[in-house]
Amino acid sequence: MSRAVKFAISIPNEDFKELEAYRKKNRMSRSRLVREAISLWKKSREMEKLIKNYEDGYRRVPENPQQIRAWEKASLASFSQEEW
Repeated sequence: MSRAVKFAISIPNEDFKELEAYRKKNRMSRSRLVREAISLWKKSREMEKLIKNYEDGYRRVPENPQQIRAWEKASLASFSQEEW
């Protein structure tokens, strides 16, 4: 990990109590809790970018009805072999 930086934040008291209870229950430091929250936030942002790219791709090159029917047929064949 690169050099750590300390910073102070202000949050509503109820949020603080909830975070404190969570971190104590899970035996983690505030620093670790914030690091994990930042990591989740970054992953969420990356997932949003991927979803946007996926959606943009389908807007640029939408499936035609023939492709949709072929996909449905392949899916039905595949799913019918699964044990539910």
